[in-house]
Amino acid sequence: MTSYNRNFAKRNDGNAGTHAFVTSPELVTALAFAGRLDFNPLTDFLVGSDGVKFKFDPPSGDELPQRGYDPGENTYVAPQKGSKTKVVVSPQSDRLQLLEPFTKWDGQDYTDMPVLVKAKGKCTTDHISMAGPWLKYRGHLENISNNMYIGAVNAENDQTDSVTNQITG
Repeated sequence: MTSYNRNFAKRNDGNAGTHAFVTSPELVTALAFAGRLDFNPLTDFLVGSDGVKFKFDPPSGDELPQRGYDPGENTYVAPQKGSKTKVVVSPQSDRLQLLEPFTKWDGQDYTDMPVLVKAKGKCTTDHISMAGPWLKYRGHLENISNNMYIGAVNAENDQTDSVTNQITG
């Protein structure tokens, strides 16, 4: 069970055999406590560590915020020039990576660029950059790059996750 809005194979953990069923965060939480999928939090009881039976209260809350949604105004504070704040990320981290600024574009069009991969057939954003176990790398550009196109079918060999690096061979 998942409350994430995608439920296709490999989406949550990279395993094609994993099937996810989408439901509310409240039901996902109740099922996690129960440890079984046939648990009905409206009618079934659980037993606490003290041996006492209990039942969850139905979830409650505002369907919509009473003061409306935050329009996002005045919620971002840009870093100040000369700020002494320093972001520190371990160089050994495979999840986060500090980036060096890219070289400024010279305004010229790129020419004679190599084709990295020609995708064959269906090619969605999830073929281009799969989720599953790769989600943990969202803050690491090199590891995100290692995930690129691994789900797309390569038109050169009819295989997925099988390309030749045009720079290194």
